[in-house]
Amino acid sequence: MDISELLQKMFYEKKLSAKQFSTLRDIHSGKIFSFHRELRCFLYIGILLIVAGTGLTIRQYLANLGDIAIILSLTLCFTAAFFYCFIKAPPFATDEVASPHIAYDYVLFFGCAFFAMDIAYIETQFHILGDSWKSYLLISSALFLLLAYRFDNRLVLSMALSTLAAWFGFTLSDYRLSFEKYYREYAILYGIVVLLPGYLFRRLDIKKHFFDIYLNFAIHFLCIALLSGIFEYKIFSLYFPSLLLVCAALAFYSLKVRKFLYMLYAVVYGYIGISIVMIDHIFGQTFFMFTYFIVTSLLVIGTIFIISRKFRENE
Repeated sequence: MDISELLQKMFYEKKLSAKQFSTLRDIHSGKIFSFHRELRCFLYIGILLIVAGTGLTIRQYLANLGDIAIILSLTLCFTAAFFYCFIKAPPFATDEVASPHIAYDYVLFFGCAFFAMDIAYIETQFHILGDSWKSYLLISSALFLLLAYRFDNRLVLSMALSTLAAWFGFTLSDYRLSFEKYYREYAILYGIVVLLPGYLFRRLDIKKHFFDIYLNFAIHFLCIALLSGIFEYKIFSLYFPSLLLVCAALAFYSLKVRKFLYMLYAVVYGYIGISIVMIDHIFGQTFFMFTYFIVTSLLVIGTIFIISRKFRENE
């Protein structure tokens, strides 16, 4: 039974009113569609342009404005944004909470961006923490994390995890490791550090819907680090079986939660890892390399298409 037949059946069984039936039928046929994602995208771009414009203004008129005026202006901007969010925010809840209106999330993002700009400018001009300036990144990450949970904002949570990644990178760079080793150790450690609290909060039923954000960050950092190890050591290390294990876990989790995205990650990262190993064995043999990539890429695309259709059918 397709959607149209289901709607007809529910209408005849008096489960839908005439108005509801008409609206749902128009949505299904494509007569009604939403610009929600497009509007969100334009709002994000607008906020970023405002922040970028402020930064360019500060850079161009630095001498005329003066340090105190710049700091006070940035402080006023993020304070006003945070004050607005606290006034309009619904009570805190461990479950997902809807935003009061569409601009609310962007005002919070706006405030976080100007807070980061403010403390970066203060440290750049006055060097308050000196060699420990990286602590600002950790402080910002902690603040963004608290704000994300208080106001139930996925974008601010992403800012918190991105800022934490920057802190990890600058901190581990002090050990002067080789680039390959430095990147892999940083990425693997960061992935684990991000995944563990995300899983803990999920188990405690605290903003369970945030777990996908944690998991996406952890997946990409872990898989890219493992691919880097495979590229250097090929199959003669734990990187290759570790990547296969991660991909298998992703595929299992995807089937469990019925989310195609994680299956896509498993297929793509697994294919790249296997391809790196295969290229090492057939490198220089142009015909075999060409045949391998043509055949396997078609198989992977076909597999992704079939899996995607199965997921849609099950939904």
